[in-house]
Amino acid sequence: MSFSLSDTKTHTNISSSPGHVKSYANVVTKITQKALSSIKSLPSVWKWSYAGDDLIANVSYDLFTSSKAGGDPEYEIMIWVGALGGAGPISATGSPIATVTLAGNSWKLYNGKNGQMNVFSFVAEKQINSFNGDLMEFVKEVTGKHGMPSSQILTSVGAGTEPFSGNKAKLTVTEYSLSMS
Repeated sequence: MSFSLSDTKTHTNISSSPGHVKSYANVVTKITQKALSSIKSLPSVWKWSYAGDDLIANVSYDLFTSSKAGGDPEYEIMIWVGALGGAGPISATGSPIATVTLAGNSWKLYNGKNGQMNVFSFVAEKQINSFNGDLMEFVKEVTGKHGMPSSQILTSVGAGTEPFSGNKAKLTVTEYSLSMS
């Protein structure tokens, strides 16, 4: 699967309200909602590039979970394969709670609240324009070491970009796949 995520109407000039997400252009893969503990793997490939002027944005996977199927999100796991122009994750302290190596790359893990959701954000130490890994490695990190219940039900998995500011933002994806077993 390949696609291009851009919205010139929204992204032509996104410099107002710096530090706030302007949109989340994304693709969400249809999955069977089930408990994290019963998912063996979430292999994914994502090859992407970003163009624009003075961009501050992230490129990330976004996994949402709830204590019941179809329920309101309680946890969010973000996997930032790109943090452009100094974009930063939600964090209670502004500092990472851990540094981990997963899917062959080094990540800083942050934790904080977004409304009712407990958000875990893995931010790649170096931009990864060609990701190939199992997203369950990230899930197992937070369920095994950081207090997220493995009984949570995975309700959706998305991939896309959150631009904070810049002009003419365009995320181009040349390859994307995600499956679950």
